[in-house]
Amino acid sequence: DYPDNDPGPQTLLTTLAPEQNLDRLHWLMSRLQGYVGLTNYMGARFTASEKALAPVLDDIAKRGLLYIDDGSSTRSVASQIAGANNMPFVKADEVLDTVTTPAEIDRALARLESAARKRGIAVGTATALPVSIDRIVNWMKAAQARGIVLVPVTAAANKPKSS
Repeated sequence: DYPDNDPGPQTLLTTLAPEQNLDRLHWLMSRLQGYVGLTNYMGARFTASEKALAPVLDDIAKRGLLYIDDGSSTRSVASQIAGANNMPFVKADEVLDTVTTPAEIDRALARLESAARKRGIAVGTATALPVSIDRIVNWMKAAQARGIVLVPVTAAANKPKSS
């Protein structure tokens, strides 16, 4: 619902030219170091637009970075574009704090754990809200005793095929 919900001045938008979005992407990437990939946030419209997303994922792929689709949109075309770019990709299985109550976050963590047990690995995403961090930390403290091992997201990413 942009511009009613404005995520900030350097946000990538479907209404911008690819060059403008790449300039914004490079500005954002220049603010941090040591990352292995990028993810979306509040980007359902953007991740559903191949025209907008493809140049961004092309650029990310050329840098050898992975892309993490936060799993918030069923219309995302990120997996197809990542596959075409032969880049590491992971889609989150569970958005942990869609509903930001302790009970709902705990239920989402239980679903994530169940998915991990079924498939051997699962990825969850969350915002940095205090309630989210608190529930995740509590879950993590007891996870090992239940046979859950936390791994970096790079372990869950689909690896590019070697040529």
